This record gives sequence, C-alpha cells and structure tokens, in this order.
Amino acid sequence: MDEFKEVWQGQEVEEMKISIEELRMKAAKFQRSVRFRNLREQVACGVVVIWFGWMCFTIPVTVPRISFGLIVAGALYVAWHLYAFGSAQVSPSDMGDMSCIEFHRRELEKQRDLLRGVWKWYLGPLAPGLALLAIWGIVVARPELRWYPEAFAAVSALLFMGVSWLNRRAARRLDGEIMRLGR
Repeated sequence: MDEFKEVWQGQEVEEMKISIEELRMKAAKFQRSVRFRNLREQVACGVVVIWFGWMCFTIPVTVPRISFGLIVAGALYVAWHLYAFGSAQVSPSDMGDMSCIEFHRRELEKQRDLLRGVWKWYLGPLAPGLALLAIWGIVVARPELRWYPEAFAAVSALLFMGVSWLNRRAARRLDGEIMRLGR
C-alpha cells in the first residue's frame, strides 16, 4: 500500500493551463449564470406565492387551504435558502493569481453543494403541501376523481426526479470544473 502511496504522491502535478484573465472571464460568466438562475427561481417562487396565496384565501375548503399555505411556506423557504446560500459573490478585481483561483473554486464548490442538496432545500419543502393537496384535499372535495391522487403522485414523482437528476448533472459538471482548477 505504501508503494502505491509513494507513486501517487510522487507523480508530477499538471500546472493549470488557463490564464488568470481567462479564469476571471469564466468566473464572471459563472456568476452571471448563477444570478440568472437565482432570479428565475425567485420569480417562480413569487408566482407560486401569489397564486397559491390567493387560492389559500379564496377557497372555502379547509384542507386545500392548508395545502396551499404549506406550498406558499415551502416556496418562501426555497426563495430564502437560495438567497442565503446560493447567491454568487462578486470577485474583487484586485485579487492575485492564487486568491482568484481559490475564490472561484470556493464559488464552484458552494454551488455544487447547493445543487447536491436540492432535496433538502427545494423539493422537500414543497412536497408536504403538494401531497396533502393531492391525497386528501382533492379526494375529499371531488370523490369522483379517485384516480387523481395516483396520477398526481406519478407526475409529481417524475417531475421531482427530473429536477433532482438535472441538479446532480449540474453538480457533476461543477466537480469537473473544480478538478480542472487543481488544488
């Protein structure tokens, strides 16, 4: 085992083949894409809060109102979490070479970790309201739609799995970027 360790530690480390100016441009592009993603998600959360908030106050049936309230609370949590933990930091223009690399690596790692935890902060908070709405609210309010919860659950599961897959794929891409920066 020590021989493998020696070979591994003794191998030549490939130097970074990107100039600092190129890295700064990539970092700025990454920061713009994160800001655009956050804006898009914040707008979507705003639409969810307005739509389901309105329905929460206009629907006279209690259980769907609770469902809508849970969905609103979940969307507000998603918006807050994205703002608190997913905002892109602007890189200072006076950074040296290594601090620029470290800054960009930390930003990539932060976004990668955010994407990996999508079930905790994005999908999970929305699930209770959607589940309550589908399973209890609809079945009780509309007994003729007994098939609806199963169909709703299947579509929701596919949607959640798709969002999870997209986030895992994006996290893997960020891992590749992090590896290219080296240590």
